[in-house]
Amino acid sequence: MSPSEVRSSQHRITRRGISGKVIVGSMFFMGICATTFLYTFWTLHLMPFMPLQEAIVAEFPGSAPRVDGGRKKLHKGTPNVLRIVLKSEVDPTSQKQEDIDHLTNLRDRITKLSKEKVPLPDLDEIELHVYKLVKEEEILECTWKRPWADDGKWELAEAPTLSPLSGPISAPAETPTKTGESVRPAP
Repeated sequence: MSPSEVRSSQHRITRRGISGKVIVGSMFFMGICATTFLYTFWTLHLMPFMPLQEAIVAEFPGSAPRVDGGRKKLHKGTPNVLRIVLKSEVDPTSQKQEDIDHLTNLRDRITKLSKEKVPLPDLDEIELHVYKLVKEEEILECTWKRPWADDGKWELAEAPTLSPLSGPISAPAETPTKTGESVRPAP
């Protein structure tokens, strides 16, 4: 091939491909779109519950609450639920009277704060998920529900559980073989 044919074939290849400027511009555009989507979601879906979340943090420091609301499946007519998830230093599965009293006080205070801070009158019920981190890979959790109506009482929604966190956090333990040697399993 002559040098002019090589230049001609290279010229055709670059004209058919996508330039670096277009790729970089597309990446910036996708980043702006993703940021806009997240900001819109945050504003429309989570901001109505921000006053309640801030009140829970003020009342129970270190609880790391997450508050959101809505229906799980709109097309099936499921109830409109206010969901509150928070961390506790008290074991939510405990049967000790002092722990039960603490959790009763927590539920009552959450009810009062919810009524004061949530501006949505069409809610059907409140779900309260309380968890305590036990070890690196275990969590104690308990869920209560109550109707949004003033005369509703808290009821246990799910049996209290001790469940492992998802995904391996630490390396697997070594296992001995028949010959007495330790073998670490492949990741």
